[in-house]
Amino acid sequence: MQWLERIRAERLLGEVRGLNVDHSSWAEVQPVMRRWAQWGSSKGPCTEQSCNFRINVEQTLPQFLVGNPAGGRNWMPRLADVIGLRNTAVRGGFSVERGVVTAKWFGEQVTLPVGEWSAGINYIPYLSVLSGESSKFKSDAKGHLLHPERSVERANNYLLVSYTPAEETSEKSKLMDFQFECITRVRPCQSEDAILPEAWRMMQEEKR
Repeated sequence: MQWLERIRAERLLGEVRGLNVDHSSWAEVQPVMRRWAQWGSSKGPCTEQSCNFRINVEQTLPQFLVGNPAGGRNWMPRLADVIGLRNTAVRGGFSVERGVVTAKWFGEQVTLPVGEWSAGINYIPYLSVLSGESSKFKSDAKGHLLHPERSVERANNYLLVSYTPAEETSEKSKLMDFQFECITRVRPCQSEDAILPEAWRMMQEEKR
């Protein structure tokens, strides 16, 4: 299960990275939409004039292996942790306006092991990183950013990276350099650094 999810994650990331914001056409995204139709959906009508297409590939364990943070010893989820089973999700997508791709994004999420659950929480905690390139990057905030063409923030329970098509090619590559060991490794990952190292580096830089 874990390796199948990882293979799909690698393929989906390749599809997203292959799109060029402000350049790729409606015709170019059609094969992507067909290949991922099983996992894809659109928010509202999806036409050449306007389309927001989302691909969501999840691996969800049976509830008895997932556990309940609100109570119980969660013996079976602890056993699942030991052998490397966990809920995971990879997501990707793009926006098209007037026949041209105007945004693309990719995200990865993995649940944390039972030993990392805090007392009193009513949800299963996870590591999650989302990185997206958009021609509608908030330009009004650029003057206040350490890096004018990119930003990172912690939004709710995940790291959110945003950047513009004008960012340097080498940096854009790093901002989409997702790692998938957290999906398949036996010992669970402990921080977002293991998912998207550049996002973590940027976050630490912002704190200085």
